[in-house]
Amino acid sequence: MIAPIHLSDLAQLIFADLATMLEQELRSNPHYAQHVALLAQRLEQVQRYQAVLEVEGDTYETFTKTGRMIRARPEVAMLSDAMRQAQSLIGELMLNPSAALRIASGHKAEAGAFDDF
Repeated sequence: MIAPIHLSDLAQLIFADLATMLEQELRSNPHYAQHVALLAQRLEQVQRYQAVLEVEGDTYETFTKTGRMIRARPEVAMLSDAMRQAQSLIGELMLNPSAALRIASGHKAEAGAFDDF
């Protein structure tokens, strides 16, 4: 798979790691490149938002007419959204542990009452 040109340097590194995993599992396909690129972008965003939250904290203080308020930083919601979408994309590309077990064992039909016929 070839990384799309619009990816940042970090996203291209993540893309390469994902492409290598798919190749090792013999599931690499050039048609998946945009999907893998989207996952790489989301994983890059997760890293960026986590870095901001580690430095700045999860909340910020603001003052209104009624007094002082403590609010969640916008990056908290953005991180949650990026993680949710990344998890969904990982599942679609079957790169999670449960998918690995399904691939390794193969799909086996359950025994049925009519198997003897």
